[in-house]
Order: sequence, then C-alpha cells, then structure tokens
Amino acid sequence: MEDERLIDKIRKGNSQAFDLLFKKYYQSLVHYIHSFSQDIYLAEDVVQQMFVNLWINREDLKIKKSVKGYLYLVSYSSFLNYDKKVKRRQGLLEEFKKEVISDYATEDSEVLNQRINRLKQLIETLPPNCQEILKLNKFGGLKYDEIAKRMNISKKTVESQMRIAFKKIRNEFDNDKLILVFMRSFFKVTKN
Repeated sequence: MEDERLIDKIRKGNSQAFDLLFKKYYQSLVHYIHSFSQDIYLAEDVVQQMFVNLWINREDLKIKKSVKGYLYLVSYSSFLNYDKKVKRRQGLLEEFKKEVISDYATEDSEVLNQRINRLKQLIETLPPNCQEILKLNKFGGLKYDEIAKRMNISKKTVESQMRIAFKKIRNEFDNDKLILVFMRSFFKVTKN
C-alpha cells in the first residue's frame, strides 16, 4: 500500500515521493537488468532512463497491479528496446563495413599489395617489444592482460606500446582515409 501512496504523490509532482521510490527500487532493478545485459553500466543507464521516463510521464501513470511488478516490467521492456536499437545499429555498421571493405577489395590489386607491403615494412621498423606486442594482439588474438603475463610486463606497458604502434601506423598512412578499415581486414586475414 505504501508504494501506491508514493505513486499518487508522484502523479501530483511530489519529488520527495519520487526519490523514495527511486531509492527503494533502483539497486534491485539494476541487478535485475544486469542479469540480462551482463553490463552494469548499461543496466544502470536503462534503469535511470526508466525512472526519468516515469517522472516525465507521471501524470499519465496507470498501474493496475503492484508498483514493484510495474517497475520490473517497464525496466525489462526498456532493456529490450535498447537492445533492439543496438542490434539495429550494429547491423547497419556491419553493412557499412562490408560495403567499404567490398569497395576496398575491388581496388586495384597492385595498390592493395603496395599498401600491405608498406604496412608490413612499417611493423618491422617498430621497436622489438612494440612489434611483438602488436603481433601477439593482432595476429595472435591475445588480450592485453594475456600479453602482459606472457611477456612479464604490466598491462599499462602493453597499452602504451599499442598506442605507439598505432600512432606510427596512422602517421605513415596519414593521407589514406580508409586505413582503419584496411588494417582491420589486414589483421583479420593475416591472423587466420
């Protein structure tokens, strides 16, 4: 019954009642959404946005059964909507990547071979540790912490060496607008 009174007050614009409802359910809703998303930040965003929408639409709130059940249902629906949007965006991004890579693949094979050779030569000019770290990550598929353990160095050192490698690559291919797409496809092809 206490939740229903809070909702009545919220409908009338009582922000203290809203704060009480928020504090009462926020953490449990975040844990609930986190169980689906496996991303705590995403879960927090979804629940916060659900509460923002609840406040914005407070005058039109129609809760037929329990407030708790309503909040869980709306949070879950918000998560599903967010998930659909993300998947749609990822689908569009994948389509774009395929299109760019396809355009890139139809490029003159001579130019493509020159680009590949240029990138290989540049990798060979990197300092030995930097070169090894780049190869372990991009060709070996190892994560930064795995590389750090294997080479007995800190993860920060791995991150720093990767930044150095990519900075040199970007500088070398400064005028090449599609270098990032090319590098992705190059590293994927070479890795397998």
